[in-house]
Amino acid sequence: MTIDSNRQDFSDLPPGDKMGFAVPKTPTHSLMLLNSFMRTDMLQHIHWRLHEMRDEDGPGSPLHHMAESLEQVIGTWDGINLFDRITRNQFHIDPDYEFRPEQDYLHDIRLMKHHLKCHRKAIKELGCWR
Repeated sequence: MTIDSNRQDFSDLPPGDKMGFAVPKTPTHSLMLLNSFMRTDMLQHIHWRLHEMRDEDGPGSPLHHMAESLEQVIGTWDGINLFDRITRNQFHIDPDYEFRPEQDYLHDIRLMKHHLKCHRKAIKELGCWR
């Protein structure tokens, strides 16, 4: 059901998810939110970076790996606006959402920055920032 032509009604979703902008409790929770609410295939770049760090047995905790992955993906995609190079996220929680590359690209950058900010705060609070 749509509220208007640009917004979907997701009232049946857990209110704590906040369309992906909830404060992630763990790196796994963060990935669950990003998998469900990112709108573009930039999501796959987060996964690639995480797998690369795991395969190389990179230093740091999963929290550090998640933050570093987000930093790298944001650093690669933010500000270059390559809307024509992205496709929709096939794992999005709403398979019927209308894919709008430019708006969805900007949404996903904002969503990743939110998660990165949350992870940096957690790392700082734990006193283990590199």
